[in-house]
Amino acid sequence: MMEIGTIKAVHIYTHRQLYVTAELELNLKGVKYTFGGHEVFLSGMNGGESADPPYLGRFLYRCMQVCRVDNWDELKSSKVLVEIRHGKVAAIADVSGNNWFDPAKEFEAMALGKEQIESGLKDKS
Repeated sequence: MMEIGTIKAVHIYTHRQLYVTAELELNLKGVKYTFGGHEVFLSGMNGGESADPPYLGRFLYRCMQVCRVDNWDELKSSKVLVEIRHGKVAAIADVSGNNWFDPAKEFEAMALGKEQIESGLKDKS
């Protein structure tokens, strides 16, 4: 299902005092949804090694890119096209639907790229 939603709040927070995550709070026809957060990704001292893909940075950057803003604070009140799968927001896009951000797909590709680089380095040694 796809709907137009409004970003009501943006949050960057710690999870279990070990990790950092971020999420958007969305309003879709009067119903509150979240996008991102600890169920999607965790970064931090004990949430990944220094060589792990930069999930937090990627999440922040892609949300700002989709909304065409230059500052995290400017996301509030932006309109986005929202894809809902199994009752959760899975992806967002600009309202024209031309620039989609699906963290699960992008983060999986980032992790795969890291594995390929590490595998290549091990083969050379």
